[in-house]
Amino acid sequence: MVKKFAFIQPLICDGNLTPPLGTLIMSAIIEKEGWDVHFFDERFNINAVNSLIDFQPNMVGISAVTASILRGRDLADQIKRALPETIIVLGGPHPTAMPEEVSVWNSIDFVVVGEGEYTIKDLCDWYLSGREPSALQKIPNLCYTFNGKFIQNKNRAFLSSSELDILPRPAYHLLNIEEVFKEMTHGLFQKGKRILPVMFSRGCPSQCTFCCRVMGFQIRYRNTEMIMNEIESLVKDYNLDEVWFEDDNFTANPKRAHEILDYLIELNLGVYIKFANGIRADGVDNKMLEKMQNAGCYNLSFAIESGSSRVLKMMQKNLSLTKAKENIDMAKSMGFLVGSNCIIGYPGETVDEVKESLDFFMDLNLDSMAITNLIPFPGTELRRICEENGYLTAEAENWNNYIFDINNPKILIETECLDGKAIKSLIKMAYYRMYLNPKRVYKIMRHMKHKNIIKGAYIILSKFIRGLIRE
Repeated sequence: MVKKFAFIQPLICDGNLTPPLGTLIMSAIIEKEGWDVHFFDERFNINAVNSLIDFQPNMVGISAVTASILRGRDLADQIKRALPETIIVLGGPHPTAMPEEVSVWNSIDFVVVGEGEYTIKDLCDWYLSGREPSALQKIPNLCYTFNGKFIQNKNRAFLSSSELDILPRPAYHLLNIEEVFKEMTHGLFQKGKRILPVMFSRGCPSQCTFCCRVMGFQIRYRNTEMIMNEIESLVKDYNLDEVWFEDDNFTANPKRAHEILDYLIELNLGVYIKFANGIRADGVDNKMLEKMQNAGCYNLSFAIESGSSRVLKMMQKNLSLTKAKENIDMAKSMGFLVGSNCIIGYPGETVDEVKESLDFFMDLNLDSMAITNLIPFPGTELRRICEENGYLTAEAENWNNYIFDINNPKILIETECLDGKAIKSLIKMAYYRMYLNPKRVYKIMRHMKHKNIIKGAYIILSKFIRGLIRE
């Protein structure tokens, strides 16, 4: 029997382009089961769906975040029209948060929630063993509609550390690797030209109300020697000059973080290191920063979110701004490029608190700062607060708007303290204060790639022109 499986990544224009580790691990699992697996990515190839249809797979997997879920539905519709017998499986953060919503879509046969590695394997086994409907009930993390009724099977526990260790490595051989190297982007700064991501752990114990927390609260760690062997092999096989750690909270366990850094220093692979998802501002000290630097790290992005202690408390961020400033000053004194992020518009936040927050950030001597409006992702505590208080705007009804668009932010939340007009005005003011400082601009441009300089200049210029037109 022909066994052909295709994964497709929907287009999402969020400014970041990295290969999806979860999907590529699932690809490797299915390949080991004897399936012919292809991976298609609209972010790198706008005609990806046509190539997938030409491949004529038996099964298709689509992974989507909230901002790409509607595009994922469009892809499913196109594939189903062309290949009506093909089984289509939808997974990712948004389907995990809203499985019933997406299960009723006509072109979707199954929804996988949470970690999908074993569920997708079980589905492939089900497909080959006769596709008996009653057998579906035994597959954990699976949702589907049967006889007009939504069915959600029992969830499997998150994969343990030992289970993570036996997962195969991501199937990077399925990618057009040279195209990936050409387009890889996450943040303003990157020194390497041949970059791939790795992940040391899954999960995050923090309680931040705005986070989807798809991987759960409990951190599970991969074996340190195994991750080091993986990095060493990637550097050798693909001639990498930079590696990005995609962990949600790399420094949550300082002992483990030190262990990883010690191994990197000992291996001395001659590659740059970046913690692409950022790290907690209170998660480092002088010793750890020294090890990060010796391991090849050049850029640190600290997840601060707000410069107002009261707003941080409402976010359940549990962060000391004094400690954050001390660590950023320390990192700057050691020569790191340092960035942070600022969220504007949390429920209860006032105009004065936004200004207090911006004053704090501007005093940090940052090299970069991402300034965004608040996004109420499904499945978060923030979403519940907004729904209960009627804070969601008309724009919040369109999932396509759930994106960090710094050029033209979509206002999804309005409160008694901050309406959409005020939020946009404050975001624009923040970007002016941050990026119209000639000394800062000159300093950061020396460390940016040309495409990012052009992109940043376009964003700031367009904001300035729109401001003039409105005035």
